[in-house]
Amino acid sequence: MMSNDHAMTHVNEKRDVSRNFGLDVCRTAAILLVVSGHTLQHSNPHPILAKLGMCGLFGVDLFFCLSGFLIGRILLAEAKHWPVGHEAGLFGFWYRRWMRTLPLYFVNFIVSLRYDWRGATRLVDQLPYLLFCQNLAWKMPDFFRLSWSLAVEEWFYLTFPLVLLVFCALGKSARRAALLAIAVFISVPFLFRIFLPAHLTDMPIFDEGLRNIVVFRLDSIGFGVLIAYLYMWKKDWFATLAKCWPLFAILVAACIAYTKSGYVGLADSPALAPFYFLISSFAFAMLIPKFNSLKPTRFSLLNSFVTYTSKISYSLYLGHIFGFMIAMDCLRKFGLFDAVYPNPWITYPLFWATGYVLASATYLTIERPILKLRDKRSHGAFHPVEADAGAP
Repeated sequence: MMSNDHAMTHVNEKRDVSRNFGLDVCRTAAILLVVSGHTLQHSNPHPILAKLGMCGLFGVDLFFCLSGFLIGRILLAEAKHWPVGHEAGLFGFWYRRWMRTLPLYFVNFIVSLRYDWRGATRLVDQLPYLLFCQNLAWKMPDFFRLSWSLAVEEWFYLTFPLVLLVFCALGKSARRAALLAIAVFISVPFLFRIFLPAHLTDMPIFDEGLRNIVVFRLDSIGFGVLIAYLYMWKKDWFATLAKCWPLFAILVAACIAYTKSGYVGLADSPALAPFYFLISSFAFAMLIPKFNSLKPTRFSLLNSFVTYTSKISYSLYLGHIFGFMIAMDCLRKFGLFDAVYPNPWITYPLFWATGYVLASATYLTIERPILKLRDKRSHGAFHPVEADAGAP
């Protein structure tokens, strides 16, 4: 039977990782960046606006760091109890994570087999997607391209707890094991970026050759776990980072500008290329403490929009392209495509409306019922509130 002190610790931990408005702001900002980036690839946006489309790349980077922070807090809290129940804790974590992410992923995967942006394909030709191996250590195929980030997330969910468990099994405290596991997941992908790629001098494929490959991007989530470590065991450091957010915002802006410039200098010095994602991931992760401190505004409508968008962000990420396709098919069906599509003031609101409607439908009919089933099945065990942590 659990002691009163132990039970109180669990209650405090559960309350500690409950839904946070500032983190909802972070998640909302990330998904809006992604959807905006894809939106600006359509119609005829103003040239200045069109140049902002590449910012969508960084929505996923922000998602990675946020996911690492949220998942890190859950894992590091549970790791404290692994010495007496590591198997239950590990499998319980995987069960809750995969019930959160896999059902909707496979629904969208199946739909993509018939309605992918690039046309229909066959299941037998896309089997690697069933195990998230589509971009494990090689270039992402031209099918269901949004799934590249899900593959990064799922491999992190699988491997990070195992590394953490190994260090715990070697007799390390949860705190020391966490720090060692974080060091592994920040250093190893960086070393992979140094020694594995053979094409870093070819900047046109820099993004596809590094940005979208699992083994090169796990450190993005690892930095988020580092922030979770500071939150749990270095509160003063965490608070200091929150106060220094303008410096990290400037660094993020510099990374975005550098990307927009075409990675000037990397072509002449490919040895520097592996550092780019290290710096970028660090910059985004260092903003998490500031997001964590944000409070609801005095505008209730804005607060509701942020909270709702955060809740459906996973559905919105996976489904917004289908929403765009539905909107364009409707325009074609009614003979309005040629008149409406070139006008972004009409096309973009239509895209966003169909994207939100579709995401709301999948959230209500797929995500939420499965999450309720998951929580019912795991009732009685210690599982901190996950606050929609996970892939975008």
